[in-house]
Amino acid sequence: MAPSHTAKKTAILGLRRICYAGLDSVELRREVHRRLEVLIPSEAFTFATTDPDTGLLTHAVSEGVPRSVYRSWIDHLYPYRVATEVLDMVRVGPRVTAECSDMVRDVLAPGGLRYDLRGVLCEQERPVGFVCLLRETGSGEFHREEVRVLEEILPHLTRGLVSATLLDQATTPTSQPTTNGRTPQNGTPPAPNGDAPSGPGVILLDDAGVVQTRNAAARRFLLDLSDSGDGPDGVPSCVASVVGSLLHMHRSGGRDPNLPLEAHLRARGHSGQWYSIRASLTEPDPAGRSSTIVLIGRATSREIAPILARLYGLTPREREILVLAARGWSTKRMSQHLEISSYTVQEHVGNACAKVGVRTRRELLARIFFDGYAERFGA
Repeated sequence: MAPSHTAKKTAILGLRRICYAGLDSVELRREVHRRLEVLIPSEAFTFATTDPDTGLLTHAVSEGVPRSVYRSWIDHLYPYRVATEVLDMVRVGPRVTAECSDMVRDVLAPGGLRYDLRGVLCEQERPVGFVCLLRETGSGEFHREEVRVLEEILPHLTRGLVSATLLDQATTPTSQPTTNGRTPQNGTPPAPNGDAPSGPGVILLDDAGVVQTRNAAARRFLLDLSDSGDGPDGVPSCVASVVGSLLHMHRSGGRDPNLPLEAHLRARGHSGQWYSIRASLTEPDPAGRSSTIVLIGRATSREIAPILARLYGLTPREREILVLAARGWSTKRMSQHLEISSYTVQEHVGNACAKVGVRTRRELLARIFFDGYAERFGA
């Protein structure tokens, strides 16, 4: 039974409120699902974050999606097709769609699912996440009014997710999280006991994408990067995304065979730690099969600063001046290099400070580049 007009208004108001309630990223997405169920009933739900440059999935909160369907979707469909669709939805629209391709239906069918309603969360013309609702064959397709509801709340979901990411970043301790066996507030299991690994995590996957071996650092990093419901032995969606992207590039050809083939992704763990994930292929064996090597390390401040700058809403010119300031350039030198007045440079710095919530250029650089990052990210 469809909700009454009053119930619908109340549910939409509740959704908007929780987007500004200061929840962390995982809890926000769980609350969105609980309240969205009143407006748009579904049998399965996924609310994921994405890398803003590639559209690749970095972390997912899912409910009701059969494990086999989820893995097939992540391993075989998302990096090849859906990530491109996400970028297209950002560039040309629509941001919300209930259209479902035959390829997507083929992946959903083994789990008894058929209908797909998706919305892409976009910040400064880059995707920061997407929400996907799925229905079983007998439940009927999503109708126009349900598409309109998702369109109405999508801007609030976007602001909520961006705010949650910045809030998570601001409340992350400057030291590595302890491993005393306690469970973090977001419900993620703690990492195994022992000191934080100093070297990179290394994972070797066979040509079928099955993990053959990994070192101790990789096990800890994978636990921190795990999706909701994944155990320590699972392959998180961020790793599956970067491996799938690599294999897609390899199979599609069109690249210089003399250049190394590598895919790269930045993802944030439950602890607040940002990671740099790189995947590359080994030389093929006599049968032509290649293994995949995945390296996971703590991201440097230079890798994370562009993401944070976009999340704070800095314009391209403000980000450009921020980078020059981080190099130690004076206002006069930036003015000459950019061919703008010193007053304009200072105006851009002032606008950036206001957006980030600081007062001086030094505080701005500390917040974006240096505020505890050198210790945490190995910069």
